[in-house]
Amino acid sequence: MKILYSALFLVCLTACSVTEDGIVINTPTVPSVNLCQNVATDAQAENMKDQIKDQTFKDEKLQRARLVTNGFCFVSTQVVTVIDGFTFDDNKLTLAKELYEKTTDRKTNYIIVVDSFTHKSDRDELMEYIQNNP
Repeated sequence: MKILYSALFLVCLTACSVTEDGIVINTPTVPSVNLCQNVATDAQAENMKDQIKDQTFKDEKLQRARLVTNGFCFVSTQVVTVIDGFTFDDNKLTLAKELYEKTTDRKTNYIIVVDSFTHKSDRDELMEYIQNNP
């Protein structure tokens, strides 16, 4: 019986706090998990790339990219596919940064996206963005 009371006492010490008003039971903290509701398929990523390519002007391409990727999650290889719809690296870099948070394997495979850039300065900028947004 002493063991039971000791165990109960330890539980109260870790899950409760004593104040002047009495004992307050601390609510447990539960880690949050963000699950993606709409994972893009490879075919959808190809379609997104084609829709971006179909736009004439640079700004229209970025606007279309934001529209067609909205609400989707990606894997890193799909991000490479989508950003290939751009002609200019600055828009590719902008979208690569925006899609980083929507990429399910970003911790292990986003280097694939980094390596897809031609210019070292773009690769460095994306790496810095990744390091600042873990």
